[in-house]
Amino acid sequence: MDAMTLVRERIVSADYAGSKLRNYIVHEFRDVFMIRADAITAMRQKRVLVNGQGVLDSHQLADGDCVRVEVNLAHAIQSRLHSLEVELKYSEPGLAILLKAPGVVWPDVEWAAPALLMLADLPDNHGARLDDGRVVPWFSVNEVEKGVRSLVIVAATEERRDEVARNIANGLVRFGIYALCHGNVPQSSIDGFDGNVDIPETEVFEKWCLYNHLPVAIFSHVSVKVDSVVKSPSSGHISAVRALVSRAASPNLVLRRFMFTLGYPIAGSQNYTRLLPNHKDKGALLAYLSVEMPSLAYAGQQISVAVDVPPKLLAVCEREVRFYDKRMLRAQSEIDELGSNSDSPRLGSDVSLSVSDTSASDVTLVGDKPAAYVTGFKQFCGHKFRVTPDTLIPRPSTETLVEAAARVLANIGTRSISRVLDLGTGSGCVLLSLLLAIPNARGVGVDISEPALVVARSNSQLHGLEDRSAMLYGSFEGFTTDASIVAKGPFDFITCNPPYISAGKAARMQNTVGHEPSLALVAGDGGYQAYRAIHASLAVNPNVLTQGGCIGFEIGKGMERGVRRIFEDWKEVGAFKDGQEFLRVIVFQRP
Repeated sequence: MDAMTLVRERIVSADYAGSKLRNYIVHEFRDVFMIRADAITAMRQKRVLVNGQGVLDSHQLADGDCVRVEVNLAHAIQSRLHSLEVELKYSEPGLAILLKAPGVVWPDVEWAAPALLMLADLPDNHGARLDDGRVVPWFSVNEVEKGVRSLVIVAATEERRDEVARNIANGLVRFGIYALCHGNVPQSSIDGFDGNVDIPETEVFEKWCLYNHLPVAIFSHVSVKVDSVVKSPSSGHISAVRALVSRAASPNLVLRRFMFTLGYPIAGSQNYTRLLPNHKDKGALLAYLSVEMPSLAYAGQQISVAVDVPPKLLAVCEREVRFYDKRMLRAQSEIDELGSNSDSPRLGSDVSLSVSDTSASDVTLVGDKPAAYVTGFKQFCGHKFRVTPDTLIPRPSTETLVEAAARVLANIGTRSISRVLDLGTGSGCVLLSLLLAIPNARGVGVDISEPALVVARSNSQLHGLEDRSAMLYGSFEGFTTDASIVAKGPFDFITCNPPYISAGKAARMQNTVGHEPSLALVAGDGGYQAYRAIHASLAVNPNVLTQGGCIGFEIGKGMERGVRRIFEDWKEVGAFKDGQEFLRVIVFQRP
């Protein structure tokens, strides 16, 4: 029996009496059968004996039975390594550099280093060893983040680990990283960055450096070169950069903070990154490409390990270009469909295009302008409506509000003529679409923006609804006490697509919502300001609604709990999802 063969025996306790052999092996011999498949294979090969006899894996054990297993450690180690995406890229006595795939965690890396060396044809295994049949893990030196493809320096002893750490602190170790960043990163802004942060942030930044064991001047040890730039439908552009980071055992974190400070965050979901639509499950769209460091075993020699850019990152860029091209075609189709005149632009290769990454702003941009503002029109509920920069561009998700109002009115309607009030009417598309769907309905659109009311009145004329609609000035805070509005009621239904994007979220979405009136998009109180104002107004004069009358709100993703809490004294009578299966409209009935 060679050194890579291990024999173990255990006496079955009363607790396991009656258990099947296969379950006992899996639970009691985890230290030698590293994955379940190995235990099953060993039983089938009769390398598991009960009282000296080979038995079926379904054999029921008795109290006091002796279970003996024979394990080929080389096979077991190879089997576990097969389940891990870890490659040995360099080794010398007491040191190794591994390449791990996303999803592999640091304990697996520290185990894999000596395990790989044991299976390699190396003298003395470079320090890898077993202890009671178990691989003795090594020590990782640089960060090992689960979601990132990383080159990891691993040392056999704590002394070796500390020696590498000192070399990192002294700037003798450089990590190369490839990353995808939001925006068209100008090389000049990187080259001109002096490594200092803004004065108001200096104290916070110094604490961050101290917490992460970094020198305050860490940004002076970061160099970045723009590798390529592609068009992106969500960010305008995506820039691929190659960076070298020294003096940091957490180079990934340093680069994320560096690009975030410059205003071109790396795509991802970790701290100091920004989400890229369609890739929201990625921690950070970056990968380690190289490690350069002095050898510990061979004086005067330099270690240099390099790998290729992961195909998955290149595929992200290709995918963004495909999405961009599709958006270009959609934007041109929108321009053509809505009858733009011959002076309207055709989309060329020099035209940038973007769409929002949230349902709150499903807007196609042509150049620096939404396509709807180029044509002056937007389709909504099968009808064409005029829009200008003074009005919000109608979204497909808002059609859910019209459908919900029509359905509820059909159920509660007790009058021959239904009356509808549309708060924050904007272009009037919600109210007018509802009137077009219900021939016996009349309505009032209310808005605080006089320029928006001009557009709403023109749309009323466009669809021949002047005699069935009125567009009046008013606010969320005062509509229930405004005589001109109250005189048109009482109303059977109130529709409202209020502003519900918080200020913080609006700042992150500036690329897509910055073209439309903030009055129609952004609200205080975390996005709930308008809902609270309307609830307070209805409390002052609920009779603006008929008995049994309802109000239907469009809401943002994840806002249902907050809106329901505000209207907890009203009866909820309907909740409606949009075409993307997100809860988009909630309807409440007057108490």
